[in-house]
Amino acid sequence: MASRVVKGGHALTEYLNAAKSAEPLYGDVQKHVLDKAMKPSGRRQDVLHPSEMVKPDWCHLAAFHRLRLQAEPADRKRTTFTRENIFQEGHETHTKWQRWLAEMGRLAGDWHCAFCDDVFWHETTPVHCHECGAPASCLTYAEVPLNAHPLHIGGKADGYSPHDNALVEIKTLGLGSLRFERPEFLDRYTVETDEFGKLPDLTRLWRDFRRPLPSAVRQTQLYMYLGVHFEDLEVDRTVFFYDFKSTQETKSFTVTYDEAFSEPLIEAAAAIVDCVQADTAPHCNINGRIGCASCAEFKEQK
Repeated sequence: MASRVVKGGHALTEYLNAAKSAEPLYGDVQKHVLDKAMKPSGRRQDVLHPSEMVKPDWCHLAAFHRLRLQAEPADRKRTTFTRENIFQEGHETHTKWQRWLAEMGRLAGDWHCAFCDDVFWHETTPVHCHECGAPASCLTYAEVPLNAHPLHIGGKADGYSPHDNALVEIKTLGLGSLRFERPEFLDRYTVETDEFGKLPDLTRLWRDFRRPLPSAVRQTQLYMYLGVHFEDLEVDRTVFFYDFKSTQETKSFTVTYDEAFSEPLIEAAAAIVDCVQADTAPHCNINGRIGCASCAEFKEQK
């Protein structure tokens, strides 16, 4: 059997650190998770992802190269065991809320049958597979496809409730998220202690957390645009469910649809697709002819 090869760099460092764990079983789990993370994720590379499009530093030139090559930069896959653990916790939180909504008959979207591998749309919770008749125990929720095929945009929302004319987004809130997106908010609730130094006042912080994080709002506005204009969904709002990691408390927020927000992103996507079809690279919109870190990653793959 061929030996497993782990490429050098950041991923190798994480892998070797796991091998040095004082508890062998713990180290083996870490290596197993990191090994899985290095395999192809199945994430589509032939579309523009809304999660990337709404970022302030979304580079049109990098998007052009990825669409043209249908691949990410060779060195993009970098991760840690902690990061993979965070991702997995997020997946579990999604599953929990989606299961509750499905039990209520308030969850529409795609459903996947493990028996025949078919995927079908259903407005409420299905009782059997539409293709093969397999029971509900064979079905898992496959979320809400949101595609604009002419613009090569593809994504998925966490849920859709036709009863409420609402998309559903499920989020976990941790201190790392706040430190990255709203550091001034986190600083406001950081207190000095004699024994442990600076610590966040979690009770007051969660009490005063009153709106979704900015990136989530931007992304869901684009989701709603795609749902209305390309998927024929009756949507006028998005309902957010937030789980606070530190205390397991929950909150809900509603964001109403604002079409004007997404129009510049749709125009940019159309321009990128035109460039791909003409095989003419656009300039980097972040740093002009010099380029930025995102498009520089593709220089060796042109």
